[in-house]
Amino acid sequence: MTTERQDEKTAKFIGEVSSVGGQCVSAPDLSNVRDHVAKIVSTSAARRVAVGDQRLASRLFPQGAGNRKFEVITPSSMSRDEFFVALRTVDVGVSGVDLAVAETGTLIIVTREESERLVTALPQIHVAILPLSKLVSSFQEAERFVSRVLESSEGTAISLISGTSRTTDIGDVVISGVHGPRELHVFLLDQESAGSD
Repeated sequence: MTTERQDEKTAKFIGEVSSVGGQCVSAPDLSNVRDHVAKIVSTSAARRVAVGDQRLASRLFPQGAGNRKFEVITPSSMSRDEFFVALRTVDVGVSGVDLAVAETGTLIIVTREESERLVTALPQIHVAILPLSKLVSSFQEAERFVSRVLESSEGTAISLISGTSRTTDIGDVVISGVHGPRELHVFLLDQESAGSD
């Protein structure tokens, strides 16, 4: 794909995420994402961050990286029951993204455990990390990926996330965060940096 087409696809995705209440920022590497997450946590006065995947947590928040003023938890850092209880006091949930669709600004996240999925749904703020290489133009392009996941894995859930949680049930007034996160921050990780840091 040419750089011009990639830029168009990226601009379309950023525009669509913004149009549904999300924020999208380009990040050269995970250390840059770490700095942004620290600002989000500070601004929201969060004390606990949940990361859906242990590998992502250790790469994003390695031991000794910075002077954190918040606790980082993962489904593998405690028992299943303890993690579900801890999620009640988590303000920020961080997840990777398996694929994203530019035409709608939709994130596609594959999870095998309920605890991983809840990291994207229960906290008031969802931070999603999307390597640029996983951005496709349309749902037609995403169809093959989704079909392959559904055929190969029993007990797998696929979440489609388009913006913040919002409803207009009462008086046609848009209210955010009623049934899920009220903030969505997507970090577009440079393709060449996706596997490093």
